[in-house]
Amino acid sequence: MSFAVPALEESDQGEIVTDSKRVLLVDDEEDITWAISKSLRNSGNALEVVCANDGNVALQLLHQQAFDLVISDIRMPGKDGLQLVLDIRKLHPETKVIIMTAYGSAEVMERADKLGSFFYIEKPFEIGYLKRLVFQALQLEAAGFSGAVDSAQLRDLVQLYCSTRSSSSLFISDANKQGKIYFNNGDVVHAECGTLLGERAFYNILNWTNGTFEINHNDRARNRTISRDWRSLLHQCV
Repeated sequence: MSFAVPALEESDQGEIVTDSKRVLLVDDEEDITWAISKSLRNSGNALEVVCANDGNVALQLLHQQAFDLVISDIRMPGKDGLQLVLDIRKLHPETKVIIMTAYGSAEVMERADKLGSFFYIEKPFEIGYLKRLVFQALQLEAAGFSGAVDSAQLRDLVQLYCSTRSSSSLFISDANKQGKIYFNNGDVVHAECGTLLGERAFYNILNWTNGTFEINHNDRARNRTISRDWRSLLHQCV
């Protein structure tokens, strides 16, 4: 097991100060912690990433200092990820938590949510997907982001913004078609596509095979046309 603690500056009064966001990454697979930490450090944001390869080492680090975000696997030597979440809630209630696991189940997801994890993500996943989640957890993505997307990835984006309780709009463009999906605190509240509104517009957009998307964190729906839970909405379009 290994870990590294970044050097912190001290103020004239002897207090530790830093403008960086601190991230604790916990996984017993060193290849995973190396790849994720390298990607986060090179993201263009001021992130200090500390790695631990078992839960007990992570807990020692949490006793030494607070972190803005903890990203933890569930199954690993020593203290497992869900036990670690309990300790984090006692030591640093404001710390955001992302749980990773290769052993996904509805029961584990429910336990993670009840313990107060910010998000639950199943392996394998694209590092870019995790980075977007990290930026949202740390509120580093005020300008939003854009890119290309296919139908499956679009459903992933909807799940991401619902699970992270986002309030934003998702603008999707496909050839000559354009549509918008609006989120409010993690709920899908409105969708529009041409003359279609509500669920009809939502399902029409999610059936597009490819296109481009753009997230706007400052755009809010003026009215609500969708009332169903987002899980039910996504299940209907599988």
